Amino acid sequence: MEWLTRLDKYILRQLATPLIFAVTVITSIVWLTQSLQRLELVVESGQGWGGFFWLTLLLVPSLLIVVVPFAVFGAALFMLQRLHADSEIAVLFAAGVSKLRLALPVLFVAFLGAIATLWISIDLMPRSYRILKQEVANIRADFASLVLRDGEFTPFGEGFTIYIEETLSDGAFRGLLINDYRKPDEIQTYMAQFGRMRDTEEGPVLFLSNGNIQKSTTDEQSVDIINFSRTAINVGSYNMKTDEIQLELTERYLSELLRPDMSNKWDRENVGKLAAEGHARLASPFYPIAYTLIALYALIGGEYSRRGYSFRIAAACLSAAGLRILAFLVQSAAAENGAYWALYLLPILPTVVIFALLADIPSPFSLPKTTQITASV
Repeated sequence: MEWLTRLDKYILRQLATPLIFAVTVITSIVWLTQSLQRLELVVESGQGWGGFFWLTLLLVPSLLIVVVPFAVFGAALFMLQRLHADSEIAVLFAAGVSKLRLALPVLFVAFLGAIATLWISIDLMPRSYRILKQEVANIRADFASLVLRDGEFTPFGEGFTIYIEETLSDGAFRGLLINDYRKPDEIQTYMAQFGRMRDTEEGPVLFLSNGNIQKSTTDEQSVDIINFSRTAINVGSYNMKTDEIQLELTERYLSELLRPDMSNKWDRENVGKLAAEGHARLASPFYPIAYTLIALYALIGGEYSRRGYSFRIAAACLSAAGLRILAFLVQSAAAENGAYWALYLLPILPTVVIFALLADIPSPFSLPKTTQITASV
């Protein structure tokens, strides 16, 4: 990259190692804590370490949205503190390098982090979460078929029992007797020659072929028999809820957040929450830049100090953490009152102010400096 000067390349090299280290370490720690939530499902379903690693790997994009901005912030703090400790920044300032010129390569890395954050939030995260949801559903469907035993009555929740005569080599079942008494006033008994458990968007479904349904009610003594060639039973619906399966906020793409399906009851009741999530994702790229400018101003924006910069570093960390916490609060408030503009103003305002301070841009509200004229006698 010929447009980079030797100073830019030097600063980028000094920044690369702590940045890679921060992203790797922070992501690994958070990933380990989140992966424990999937361990029980993997163990119960008999999945190996490969399945466990794949499921937990799909959680990484959602972690990177938070990790990348703070990793850039931490790497900038570490790099600038080391340059201060070696008196390199003092030498650069003495050589006439401005604060903004010194900050440009760091801001370039922050800009790359902003692009990565935007891509993850609007595409990679919802894509990975949808794959994760499908994988979990597949595991549960496989688990549902694994618990079925030849010659045994297997209860599936309350009021649902399955009996199979034989499990075939291709995973299908032969000779099924199913008793569905989840509705006490309408008991149904299924008899089928063949069956197979498959996963769908609504959960594990048992597909039956060549059988009949015997329906009986408590009010009538007669039994209705309905023959079928093919039918299906959702064995995952243990309760009698009829609500549609909803996509979580993290599983929705930007268009689904900003233009929700108004025919869906949940979407109609949560329009504000969906819109706030969408605007928060669009505002997410501004945070790596805002955090980086906070780090830059803390270490090169003020007076040179021989006593170290521990207090400034602590203040910068508190400022970045406070900005992130405030972002969650503003998003929650915007979902209620519709003030989505505040989600953009929160990271942009400190970005503009700190950039102006580093560039020594005079404030429009500041008084003009008086010029002192000395008369010679």
